[in-house]
Amino acid sequence: MKIAIFLGAGASAAEHCPIQSQLFVEYFKSLTQKDYKSEMNIELHKFFKDMFNIDIINDDIDKISFPTFEEVLGLIDLAEQRRESFKNFGLENLHKKSDSIRILRQYLILLMAKSLHNCEKTNNYYHKLLIDNLLKEDLLKDTTFISANYDIHIDNTIAGLYKKDNPIMLDYGVDFTNFDFRHSWKKPQSPIVKLYKIHGSLNWLYCPVCNSLTITPYEGGIMRLLDNIDEAKCLACDEITIPIIIPPTYFKNMTNVFVSTVWREVEKTLRESDLLIFCGYSFSDADIHIKYMIKRVQTSRKKAPLKFMVFNSYEGKREDSKRKEEERYKRFLGEEVIFTDNSFEEFVSDPVRFIKTIKI
Repeated sequence: MKIAIFLGAGASAAEHCPIQSQLFVEYFKSLTQKDYKSEMNIELHKFFKDMFNIDIINDDIDKISFPTFEEVLGLIDLAEQRRESFKNFGLENLHKKSDSIRILRQYLILLMAKSLHNCEKTNNYYHKLLIDNLLKEDLLKDTTFISANYDIHIDNTIAGLYKKDNPIMLDYGVDFTNFDFRHSWKKPQSPIVKLYKIHGSLNWLYCPVCNSLTITPYEGGIMRLLDNIDEAKCLACDEITIPIIIPPTYFKNMTNVFVSTVWREVEKTLRESDLLIFCGYSFSDADIHIKYMIKRVQTSRKKAPLKFMVFNSYEGKREDSKRKEEERYKRFLGEEVIFTDNSFEEFVSDPVRFIKTIKI
C-alpha cells in the first residue's frame, strides 16, 4: 500500500507551535522596548496602526484581535501581483526604499520565523512517534509526507534517521546548492523518505539572482536574515538570499521554480498513492490550489480510487465545527471519506491500527 500523509497546522500545534492566528501575539509579546526601535519593528508598528488601527506599542497585546498571518500576507501578495499598493505604503514611502510592499512582506515572514523559532527547539515528540511507528511496521518506505507547514519538526525527525547502519535519507524533491558542500547536506540516495513542503520552509533560502536554493540543516535558516545576514548569503553567487514562504490563501504565487517542482512531485505522488491521510488539516475553502490538485488526481487516476482519512479532532473542539468540517471534506471528495473523531496525537500513537482498517 502506498500512503501519503498530509500534515496541516494541527500537526505543528501538537508540538506547541503557535497557530496562524497566534503568530502576531507570540511575536509582539516577545519584544523588549529596545526591540521596538529596530527598523523592522518601526515599520511593522506603522503598518498595523495604519491598516488595522492596532497600536502594538500601547495596546494590550493579549486583548488585541489580530488578523491572521494568512490574511495579512495575502493582502500584501495580492497588492504585489496587481502591482498596486496601500496608502502610506507606496513606492515613495518606507524610507524611500525601492519596493515597500515587498519589504513589508519580508518583514512579516521574518516575524513569523521568529514566532516559530522557539518551538523548533522541542523534541518533535509526536512527529518522532509517527516516524518510529511507521518504521517499526515497515511502512515508512511506502509513505510520502506532504506538509503545508513552514516549521521543520518533520524535517528534523526524518533527517535524524540517517545513520551509518541505517542510512535513510530525507528527500525534499528539489536540488540544493549545498548538496555535499562541506558535508553540510548530502544528496539523497536510496533508501529515502520523501517530504514535499508545498508552502515553503523555514530552512530554505532562495537566491533570486542565480535562482538557486540553499538548505540550512536542522535550523530555521530564515532567522539568519535577522541575526546575522552575512550567513544568509548564497553559496553560488554570494548575494543575499530570501525566504520561500507561500501563504495558504487564494492568491498563491506559484511561479518559483522550486515551488512548482514540489507541487508537481506531490501530484505525481498522489496519482501513485492508495491512501491519503489528512492530519491536523481543516480543508479550508481558501486552499483552492490544494483542492484543485487533488480533484485533478481524483478524476484522472488509472488506479483504483484514492482513499481518504481525516484526523483533525482536538480537546475542546465543538461538535458543530466537526460536522461542518466533515461536510466540507465529503462535499468535495465524496461520501467515502473516513472522517474520524481522532486527533493527530491519537493517530501517531498507533497509525498502523487505523491504516489496517482501509481495504485497498
